[in-house]
This record gives sequence, C-alpha cells and structure tokens, in this order.
Amino acid sequence: MNKTTKNQKAHLFYALLKKIPIAMRITLLLLFVLTFQLQAEHIYSQDAKISLDMKNSTIEKVLQTIEEKSDYYFLYNNRLINVDRKVSVRVRNAAISAVLERLFKSENVDYEVKGSQIILSPKEMYSQIATVIETLQQQKKTITGTIVDAAGVPIIGANIIEAGTTNGTVTDVDGRFSLSVDNNASIHISYIGYLEQDINTERKTSFDITLLEDTKALDELVVIGYGVVRKSDLTGSVSSVSNKQFKDQPVKRVEDILQGRTPGVEVTTLSGMPGQGIKVRVRGTTSINKSSDPLYVVDGIVSSSGLEGLNPSDIQSIEVLKDASATAIYGSRGANGVVLVTSRRGEEGLSQINFDSSVGIHTLIKRYDVMNAYEYATALNDIWGSSTVSAADLDAYKNGTKGIDWQDIMTKTGVSQDYALTMSGGNKTARYLVSGNILDWDAIFINSKFKRYNFRANIDAEVKPWLTVSARLNAARVHSHNPGGSLMEAINYTPAMEMRNEVTGVYNMDPYNSVDANPYAAKMVNVSDNFRYHINANTTLLFKLYPELTLSVQGGYNYQHNPNYSFTSSLYRPAQIPTASNGSGMTNYWQNTNNLTYQKNFGNHNLIATAVWEISNNQYSGLWGSGSNLKNESVGYWNLANGGTLSTGNDYSEESIASGLGRVMYNYNNRYFVTATFRADGSSKFQGDNKWGYFPSASVAWDAAREEFMKDQNIFQQMKLRASYGITGNQAIDRYSTLGMLSATDYGFGTSSPFAGYWGYTFATPDVSWEKTYQYDLGADFSILQGKVNVTMDWFLKQSKDLLFQKAVPMYNGGGSFWVNQGEVKNSGFELGITAYPLREGGAINWETSFNGTYIKNEIVDLAGQDFILDATYSNYGGSMQILKPGYPYGSFYLYQWEGFNDEGANLYRAADGTLTTSPTADDQYVMGQASPKFTLGWNNMISWKNWTINVFINGAFGADRLNLTRYALSSMIGMYRFISLRDSYFKGWDKVSNKADAMFPSHTNSDNKYYGNSTYWLEDASFIKLKNISVGYTLPKEITRIFDLQFSVSAQNIYTLTKYKGMDPEAYNAYNGLDLGAYPVPRTVTFGAKLTF
Repeated sequence: MNKTTKNQKAHLFYALLKKIPIAMRITLLLLFVLTFQLQAEHIYSQDAKISLDMKNSTIEKVLQTIEEKSDYYFLYNNRLINVDRKVSVRVRNAAISAVLERLFKSENVDYEVKGSQIILSPKEMYSQIATVIETLQQQKKTITGTIVDAAGVPIIGANIIEAGTTNGTVTDVDGRFSLSVDNNASIHISYIGYLEQDINTERKTSFDITLLEDTKALDELVVIGYGVVRKSDLTGSVSSVSNKQFKDQPVKRVEDILQGRTPGVEVTTLSGMPGQGIKVRVRGTTSINKSSDPLYVVDGIVSSSGLEGLNPSDIQSIEVLKDASATAIYGSRGANGVVLVTSRRGEEGLSQINFDSSVGIHTLIKRYDVMNAYEYATALNDIWGSSTVSAADLDAYKNGTKGIDWQDIMTKTGVSQDYALTMSGGNKTARYLVSGNILDWDAIFINSKFKRYNFRANIDAEVKPWLTVSARLNAARVHSHNPGGSLMEAINYTPAMEMRNEVTGVYNMDPYNSVDANPYAAKMVNVSDNFRYHINANTTLLFKLYPELTLSVQGGYNYQHNPNYSFTSSLYRPAQIPTASNGSGMTNYWQNTNNLTYQKNFGNHNLIATAVWEISNNQYSGLWGSGSNLKNESVGYWNLANGGTLSTGNDYSEESIASGLGRVMYNYNNRYFVTATFRADGSSKFQGDNKWGYFPSASVAWDAAREEFMKDQNIFQQMKLRASYGITGNQAIDRYSTLGMLSATDYGFGTSSPFAGYWGYTFATPDVSWEKTYQYDLGADFSILQGKVNVTMDWFLKQSKDLLFQKAVPMYNGGGSFWVNQGEVKNSGFELGITAYPLREGGAINWETSFNGTYIKNEIVDLAGQDFILDATYSNYGGSMQILKPGYPYGSFYLYQWEGFNDEGANLYRAADGTLTTSPTADDQYVMGQASPKFTLGWNNMISWKNWTINVFINGAFGADRLNLTRYALSSMIGMYRFISLRDSYFKGWDKVSNKADAMFPSHTNSDNKYYGNSTYWLEDASFIKLKNISVGYTLPKEITRIFDLQFSVSAQNIYTLTKYKGMDPEAYNAYNGLDLGAYPVPRTVTFGAKLTF
C-alpha cells in the first residue's frame, strides 16, 4: 500500500468519524478502552519497564522521574540514603529492578517492593525494618471484598463489623467494601432480609461473600430515580418487575412486561398488529388535552422515543414510580408516573454465552359471522329488489364459482422468528454484556411484516479504586411493512362482487356496500414502509470521593430517525391517480446529569442525601415530499420527480430543560423513615417567571414489626405503614405554543385572486404554566410467616389542576385560539399486591404466586368553565359519540337510549321528556359508561419441579365499555356502509322472523327506521378475563449434554378470553377512547423455543 492510499483511508475514516455525534464518539471510545481493560487486571508488576535518559542528575531526581513514569513511590530516610550523589542513566524499556540495581551497585543500599511502595534502606538495617513491618502487619491489615445475593446481584448497604468492636463499614453501590481489622479478626456480615454470616479473616484479605435470603422479596434492591434503595427502606409507592417474572415467556415488546404484573398500571393493547399501539396509564388519566403517558427513563436517561427499540430480554428490571414521593424527583415530567427501565449487565465470574431461539405461530381467534356470497346476494334481492343480482350470478354464488370470503383472503396464519445471542462475564474490576436480537414477524393480516434488529453493549469497569466507568449502548432498526390495512373494510366489503376488472387489471370498488376502496387492493398493489432507527448511548463516571461521598457524572444521547415511504398505484381503484411520498423525522436528545450522594450510618441513624443538577435538550427536524400523477410507476416511491405535481415541506423545533433537585432519606434503626424531595425545573416551553416550576414532596413510614413490643412474635417480619404527599407537573404542551404564532393564509380581498399573507391564529399566552398534580398516598407493607406472604396496599388521590385548555377567539374578533390553565381532573383508588410462596425451601416443588388488583375512579372536575365538550364526532354514524362533562369520567359515552322497536320494526329511542321516538334529537342524548376499566387484575404463577418449569399468567379488566361501531356498520344501512353484512342482522331481523318479539335487529325495509351508531344498542360491556400465557419448559443440564445447558419450551399466549363483548377483542380499539372501528385483535400465539447456555 502506498502512502497516498494510506492518507486517503485516513481522511475517509476521519470524515466518517466527524458524522458520528460527539456523545457516540465518547461512548465508542470508552467501550473500546473498557473492553481492552478486561484483558488484564494488573498493569504494573515488580518487573515493570521504564525508559530513562538522564545525565549528571542526582539520585533523588532519578527516583522522582521513576515515580512520575510509574505507579510506584519510594520510601527512604535521606539521612541514611545518599540521594544527592549524581549519576547518569540511559536505559530503554528496562525493568525497574535492573535500574535500581545499577543505581545502587556500589552502595550499601537494599530495596524491597511492597505493592506500589519501594522501600530503600541500608543493607544492615533491612532485616530490622522487615521485622518491624512484619510486626505491624500482624497487628493490622486491610481486607476487601464483594457481597452479593444468590443471583449474583450486589447488595448495597450490607453491614460489615469487626467482631467484638464497633469498627465497621457498609457496602457501596457495587456491593464492595474495605475495612482495616486486626490480623486474626472475625467479621460479622448482616443485611435485613438475609441470613447473617461470621467469617474468620486469618491469613486472608480478599473475600467474595454470598448472602442467602432469609425473608423472600422483602428487601430486593429497587431503582427509585437517581439512586437505588432497599425495598424495605421505601416510603413511597413503587412497583417492581424483575426479569425472573417474564424471562420464560415469549415477550415481544417491553410494555407487555407491565401488563397485569403491576398494581396501579393499566396497560391496554390497542392493536394486535406487530409494533402498533399500546396505552399505558399509571393511576388513571391525568390530562385532557395533553399526554397522559408516563415518563420513560432507561438506564438513567429519559427516553425520547418511549420503549420502542428495546429488546425485552435485555431488561433486568422495571420499576414504576406512582405516588408523589417517588415521582416528584422527576418534577415537571412526573405527573403521569415514571417507568424506570434497567438493562442487564455483566457479572463477575466465568464468561457465559446464551443463545435463545423461538418460533411463534399466530392465528386469529374470532371472526365476525357475516353472510356468504349467496346469502348476501339473496338479501340484496330481498331488500333492494329482485333484479339487484341476476339469476345467473345468484346461481354462481350458490355453487361457489363466484364470491369472495373477505375475512379469509385478508387474514392468514402469521409466523414470527425470534433469535437472541448474549455474551457476558467479567472479573473484579470489569464486567461486560453484549447482546444481539433479531425479530422477524409476519402478521395475520396479509402482506404485513414487522422486523426489529437490536444490538446492546453494557460495560462497567473500575479504572481506579476511586473511579468506576460504565458505558451503555443500544442500537435498533425497526421496519414495519404495510402496517395499515382496514379490517373494517375487509368485513364490510360485499362478498357478491368481482375482485378486479379483467381487462384493465384495476381493482373494483364495492358496488353495494362500502364507499371506500378495495381493502385487498390496498395490501397488494400499494406499498408502505416505515423505518425507525434508534441509538441510545450513555456513559457514567462514578467518583468515590470519600467512603461516604460519591459523585456521578452521566452523559446520555438518544438518536431517532424515522424515514417513511408510501406508494399508491393506479390499479388501486378506478380513476386512481398514482402518487408517492417520502418523509423523514429525526430527533436528537442529549442529557447531562451530575449526582452527588452522601451515605452515612451513625449508629442506629442512617442517612442518604442526594443533590442533582441536570440539563437536557431535545431537537426535532423533519422533511417530506410527495408527487402525484406519476409518469412511471415501476420504481414505486423511489423517484418523486416522476410526479406531475410535487409538494414539499420541512419542520424544526427544539426545547430544553434545566433542573436542580435534592432528596434526603433518613431512617432510625430501620424503624422510622422520612424522605423529602424538592425539584426545580426550568422549561423553554414557557415564558418569563413561568419558566420555572417547583415540585416538593414528603413521606414518612413506620415499621411496627421492629418495635420492642413486637420482638417476641414470629408472624410479622414487616409491618410498615406509609404516608406521602407531593406535587408533580406536566409540561407536555407543544413547543412554542405560548408564543404568538403567525400562520400562512390566502385572502382575496373581494376578488377571485388569492393573495398570500400571514395572520395571528395562535395568540401569545405568557401567563400559561405547568399542569400540576397534587398527590396523596396512604400505604401499608406486610411480610408474614417468614416471608412466605408479602402484601402491599395503597389508597391514593390524584388531583390534576391548572390543566391546559385551548380556547377559541370569536371570529368577529379575528378568530384563532389561545391556551389557559383552568381544567381539573381527579383520580382516586385502591391498589393491592400479594406475593406468596406456598411451596418452597427444600421441597420437591417450588411455587411462587403473585396477585395484584387496582380500582380507579376517574372524574372530570372542571372544563375551564365550560358545561361540556362534545367529542368523537362522526356525522355518518350519528354525530358525537363521547362527551367531556364535569362529574363524569374521561371517556364517557354520549348516546341515544335505545328502547326496542315499534310496531313497524323501527328503532325506538327515549327522548329527554321520557317519551319514545323514532327520530331523536341531540337533546335526547345521555351520558353513560366509560372507556377505561374501573378494576384491573393480574395473577402470575411460577412453578418449578426438578428440571421442569411452568408459568401461568391471567389478567383481567372490569367496568370498561366499548362502542362497537364495527358491528353497527355490519348491521346498518347508512353513511359509508350502505348494506348489511352480519348474518344475524338479516336472518334475525324484524323482516325475517315470524315472532316479532324474537327480532334482534330492526326492519331494513322500513323507511322510517333510523340507524344511530351513538346508541346504547351498540354500547357493550368490554370486561374480560384472559388466560394470557401458559409456558412449560424442560432443561437438560450440562452434565448430560456435556457442552451446554439446553432448555426446551412451549408457550401459548392469549389462549382464552371470557367476555360478553361481541367484537373480536374486548381490549383493542382504534378510535378516540373506546371506539371499535375494525380494531385489529390480539392473535392467539403458540411459541416453540430452545435456549442454549454455554
């Protein structure tokens, strides 16, 4: 290779490096350095090499130079050692021992290496010095070690006491300790919830100690935001899910981990389409016009893209912060709850390789019972006239030579493949975990695919005794191919029709029913591709300034790029203009967190104080373009210049937050607990003095089981009562919303020619500030029967005030809108969580069972002075379907009260005055029902016997309603759907049944009959209990296979649903809050898996 080629490659590498964000460059560098560190624990030894070139220098100067170039330092008495003597030394890569031999070759000087010390002394005095050192070493020594639990997780705050003294210390955040003790001392190790140990330290200075649990689940470590504490020390309401609760289940997305496993958290799968919608609510809906989604924090960094792009098998634990004592630490973003995700990390010990593979088979559980082609054609002739369908076509539909089963051709058996490879390991100073994952999922809707690629690297290294460096890198590529598709159209489209024009190849429209385009054509000739690229990187430097004081400096960077492409073919429907569009959105988020923590035990007094300064910035940029009337369709969406008409646009926005916070946690003798937090947030979204919001909280707890009067009982190991109060905020208002914004518009000034201009559509609102949530919580935690049963109970009240409402400016005053802080929503309820171990500890069968239940009452208190606000308006379905009204829950339905049929088979509705009518007005609508469940539950069971494991998971929701507009469209003849499709609507309708009392549907031939989708007839109870998962696994140990542990498993998900709901899935909905307009159901899945552990 010549010099020019080398320089070209160097310049190319530098150019590529410059395109990588600075945070990523730092993280990649640290990953390289830390990975290299794993290769060796000791850099220097007695034979460490050194190079010197010194002329006529004193020995003292030479020794100082050696100290500067190595980790050694010299000890000597300059009255006994002549260090003023001048020498010349020139060596290259020579051992330090050889340099010392050369320096003192003719001198009566000896030396000895003690760790990083080199002791110089006259030869005749060495034996005396050695004797003194040996005597001192016999009197005192420093011991070090690590304390972990049975799973290898470091135990924070374990007590190490020298027996018979008050000399002691506690373990740090890595479970490590250091203590000076007498040479033959014994140490006593204790930590609440674990069996105590006594260890003799004679002839040993390093210890690896494993503590065994005494009381199950009482004191696992819990991440609380900017820190980690024992569960027994919590004064707030925090729910935790560890990976042992889901690792044996084929979970495809992180949000599914929370469903049914955490009290106070409602997780609703809005769609069964891979990668599509899911709703998470922590203790109810807190905002009306703005987001009620919780804040997601991954490894200490706020996630700007939620939880997408994370591989569930990379998760170590998830904590949900619920009350103000827990969430106020996140201030303006904590009102909707906080979800903390902690990824797995490497553990000290032998390297381990895990390969996990699974194949899933996905099937549609339920179909609508619609008429076949012959029945449909017969119904057309019966209702619309005998000449609607010809006799020849009727015979063809009857004998099966014609006709389309839309549900059959639009759905299929889906297949998913999931592969994960993880490598982990480490030593005392460095640990690593590297993983990769590929998920390839064919949906049950034709021609819809989902793919996700993940890579993760987590590295922790103790670079110096006072410095620990941690680096986290997660990268993901997500691809959704044709994720749309209308199930509503698929089940409403006429079966008695031809699919496409045989001459032109254009797909036909529905001649009798739906006014929309052919759903099969949409999946076969149109193309939609959505990509999401995620990079999440962070680096943490943990400085151990003093034994009780640490400083953590963390820098994080999130990158998200969302390119999307679509193409609409001219074959889609008659007269379709071919179009293509491209779009791209990019988000760059960075965060710097500086955390100073002081932890000290003063006898029975335990104190943890935390101070944090944090800043973050979030930038979004987008651009898009489209071309219509394409000249050439062969390249699909790749050449917009093919379009006869082009349009383009772009967008940019940015926001920043600066925060200062403090937290003090104190407990006396693990009996009385107090926690206080205060956070100040400054947001660029608000103006002037309203930029800053202040969010305090306080909580107390008392563990009565540790009182003297309880010491003689053996029933309660914990009896803790908790109370908390605090204020959190919500600043989820659009960027620049409080500024006076100009909007482009055209105006003719009385002529037919438009003139471009701008007008102030959105008015400045400098007084607008944060939404605020005031939270109260009373709780109790019990651990009884030596930890066999653990119970957590909470009552809570959340009052969300100063809600953001957008008010309209009257048109006579120029029109437009402005924001105000004037709404209020209240949530209250109860939570219960129970974990029990009916069979454990030495028995042949181990059984762990956990149950949780939550009751929530939601109520709108104020709508900025308005009496009500109509919502979910569909004119072709009857008008407004929902209403916001004080005194009623968010998501209430606004419906006509259906009262049966009149003597001619027309629908009857109750009017406001109590009379019955076939033609109700808007004044006759009633408020009723609610979309969100009042009560949710989950029951998880983990059973093991020898090499077998079984997991059974059940979840349920009660008190929720769905407006089944899918069934309405199948049974009515109005608006977008002009004819009926549901079999019962025809055969059990008024016109077909002999006994009119048996009629389930109105007359379809009575012109006086009115179809209203916003009627109680279509409001259905969506309560359900689901057998969510059954998993069975068997492990062949390494002793049999001789190479690896091999686990086989089979799992079934979404096995059975007990519900009154007549739709496909009581959980799923796809419009507003609880409207089922052809919602994509969650499929039944059977998964076969194999896991290899080397």
